[in-house]
Amino acid sequence: MKYERLVVSRIVSELMNFFFSMGAHDFSTHVLRNEKGFEICVESDYSGNPSSKIREMTRLLRMPRAREMEEYSWSLSGDISTGQEIYLVGIMTDDVTVEHDEEAGRVRISLTRLLE
Repeated sequence: MKYERLVVSRIVSELMNFFFSMGAHDFSTHVLRNEKGFEICVESDYSGNPSSKIREMTRLLRMPRAREMEEYSWSLSGDISTGQEIYLVGIMTDDVTVEHDEEAGRVRISLTRLLE
């Protein structure tokens, strides 16, 4: 379980770095741990008009989970985020929903990470 908590905290960290790079001022996270796994909900604002960046993030988050690559992939990411590591979140999660309100400049992401 210690490994799982570490992965969840890295997922939240990567998403936070991504939104800070988009000018976020208001970022909130809710994590629920249950017997099946973890549910992570992230809500953030952003500045500017990054529609293409949001679409690309959504595409990368919806990559299928790759359990066999998890440990190897995280070791490659390092501690400094370049904004390109968002695909790691996709391969570490089982289900992703992205709600984008362009008018309000807000994004809500719900992720599920199931235990083996």
